[in-house]
Amino acid sequence: MTDLLRTMLADIGMTPEDHERAKARSGGERLLMPATAVQRGPELDRVLALPRRVWELDGERLADALTAHLRFPGGPNPYPGGPPLPPGTQRLRPVQATALRDAHDYGLFAPIRVGGGKTLISLLTFVVLDAKRPLLIMPAKLIEKTRREMHALRRHWLIPGYVRLLSYEMLGREQSADTLEEHDPDVIAADEGHKLKNRSAACTRRVGRHLEAHSETRFIAMSGTITKRSIRDYSHIVHWCLGPLAPTPKDFNTLTEWSMVLDEQRNDEQRIAPGALIDLCTAEERADEYPLDPLRTIRRAYRRRLTETPGVVATQEGALGTSLRIDSIVTPMPEIEDAVIGLRRDWVRPDGEVCIDAIEQWRHLREVACGFFYRWNPAPPQEWLTRRRNWAKFVRDVLRNNRRGIDSESQVMRACDKGDYESGVLEAWRAVRDSYQISTEAVWLSDRILKMAAEWMKQEKGIVWVEHIEFGHELSRRTGVPYYWRGGQNREGKPIEDHPPGTPLIASVASNSEGRNLQAWSTNLIISPPTTGSVCEQLIGRTHRDGQEADEVTVTLSIGLREQVAAFERACADAQYISDTTGQQQKLSYADIDVVAQHLAP
Repeated sequence: MTDLLRTMLADIGMTPEDHERAKARSGGERLLMPATAVQRGPELDRVLALPRRVWELDGERLADALTAHLRFPGGPNPYPGGPPLPPGTQRLRPVQATALRDAHDYGLFAPIRVGGGKTLISLLTFVVLDAKRPLLIMPAKLIEKTRREMHALRRHWLIPGYVRLLSYEMLGREQSADTLEEHDPDVIAADEGHKLKNRSAACTRRVGRHLEAHSETRFIAMSGTITKRSIRDYSHIVHWCLGPLAPTPKDFNTLTEWSMVLDEQRNDEQRIAPGALIDLCTAEERADEYPLDPLRTIRRAYRRRLTETPGVVATQEGALGTSLRIDSIVTPMPEIEDAVIGLRRDWVRPDGEVCIDAIEQWRHLREVACGFFYRWNPAPPQEWLTRRRNWAKFVRDVLRNNRRGIDSESQVMRACDKGDYESGVLEAWRAVRDSYQISTEAVWLSDRILKMAAEWMKQEKGIVWVEHIEFGHELSRRTGVPYYWRGGQNREGKPIEDHPPGTPLIASVASNSEGRNLQAWSTNLIISPPTTGSVCEQLIGRTHRDGQEADEVTVTLSIGLREQVAAFERACADAQYISDTTGQQQKLSYADIDVVAQHLAP
């Protein structure tokens, strides 16, 4: 069995043994992995037979009608203490009105661009569906922001005051295993729904199990970046939203075949021929476009099938009136050359510790490109490290393959204690676990990037985006500029949205790259550029969004390694895949890009 097949099986919680049993049940005539091309089958026939529509044709009329129906009658609600209404929420946009209509009539899967008004959609969906126990799931970092917005919107819109907010992080915790059953929501809305793409994650499994057990529960999902590189990121979410109307395959065989045609592959040798998928194309596309560029033609035909399906509301125009420019700053740092060479060639950190895997190596390379690296201080004993590594691998294998509803490390521990799994690895880990307490420290190799960022803030008065907490705190200490990190707040507990426009700020990528309205700024400096198109789209969308009044938004990447240039090129390829298959024109696909790689560390 190939590593690729093992990965795909793991994505849906299927074991190799399940695979063999499925082959046996089918007489072994058809493997779960296709050989050369997509085969014609009942799932493709079902998708081809689904109705189509172009939602934009009726959007303006719906916006007028539903605005009149859902606005608070007779002027602002005398709701005490409400803040001013956020800009752009006086009238429903056509995409918002269409989403609400479709949620009522069909269900709703909404890959709507960053800044497209998803918060108001989610809250008003509970109204049009007459929800009695509405539940809104979102990233933890957006809970307080959403509470503030809901407080303001309720003054002007008929939004219920009993919406429960729950974070993906909380839902994934062990103590929240029964939260959905206890609350028993009749409507679940998932904001930033791409957080449910990992089928083996605890929160995803819990949502899936609840919807399977309660078929009457309505589920809607919205995201500006619903996919990263594969249709497998969201196929299960579409089915939760639309059921038999879903325009994506549910059958694992068919989904695997489609993904091996449509996905942005790391290795194009794994790609197969479109085969029967060519039936998604028009006659003109088959004759004129397919021979010249088969992959993009099939992707665009699939996109049209996806976005024209009732219940799927996708924004297909991403460019705003404000232009977008992406360039780079390369800061030569000869003092990090030895550290870079050691990591590249020998996988050795500057302190002599060997990296466990390529993920750890890449993490330390990104740190070194900022002028520092993290190390454990003191270093753990080798026996502790080995046993910890063995236990982590055991837990990953159990979570990936179990059929017991187990979705956390502590549940694996209890299952071992009950005798459901062999416990030798756990016993070995417990024997040494408490003998060492992890403590990290940052070791600085160079302050050139810190100085460059400080000078940039003086000139541009913009946002410096940082990946590493230590870098953010040190830059803030040197410059006196506030650093907004956990929960989008600074050390004084003030939210990033309250930062004075026209003055520089430092923002954590992890805490602020989703859901924030930062269009008061138009210049950005990114330290450690994101390596995927979806993260780039979200981050850039904080300033390049509706309401931006500047003629141009600029994004400057701090580049220190050639690997970062290669990763950015990969992110651009991701963006093209997302644009082709979902219709969401990605910012990396239409920006004016001038990213160079000069004077980099060898």
